[in-house]
Amino acid sequence: MIAYVLIAFALSFSAAGPSKRLSPLPEELQGSIVPNFFALGLDNETELTRSGLKSEAQKSGAKRVVLSFFATWCVNCREEFALLQRNAARLEEKGVKVYLINIGEKIIREGKKVGDFVKGNAGTAFPFYFDQNANLLKNFGIVERNASQFSLPVIVVMDSDLRVLSVFTEAGNDFPQVLWSDL
Repeated sequence: MIAYVLIAFALSFSAAGPSKRLSPLPEELQGSIVPNFFALGLDNETELTRSGLKSEAQKSGAKRVVLSFFATWCVNCREEFALLQRNAARLEEKGVKVYLINIGEKIIREGKKVGDFVKGNAGTAFPFYFDQNANLLKNFGIVERNASQFSLPVIVVMDSDLRVLSVFTEAGNDFPQVLWSDL
């Protein structure tokens, strides 16, 4: 019962105000383009890279590219995913491409659990990938290099050239509209 109350409180607290921005941007994200990165798909072969993402964004005419970092243990990620799912058509209409990036869970051992989590909370509207060692968050300067614990979700919003516009550490009552607004 106490756990249920704490979860309900955490969900209501996270959606009470506007989305919380990470400010200022880490030095690694202040350049003209996001640093190189690499993530794997559930099949352990499909790759998501900076150059592939940029090419896909340009082909699709995306105005915003969003990397949403999550884990199956993240209670607030479930609410964020539900909001993304409910607004999938609007996101597409506004030119927002969303990619879900699982952090810290192993493809081979936990891939099915992660796939079920994504499907159950975000449906099938968004592709998802794995960053098994949280290297993207570390390379982006969002978490310390030697960090073994970190807070999720982390939502990185970029333009179509992959310049980081903003990083959110909490989805609030302005989410997901904040993803396509003029930041």
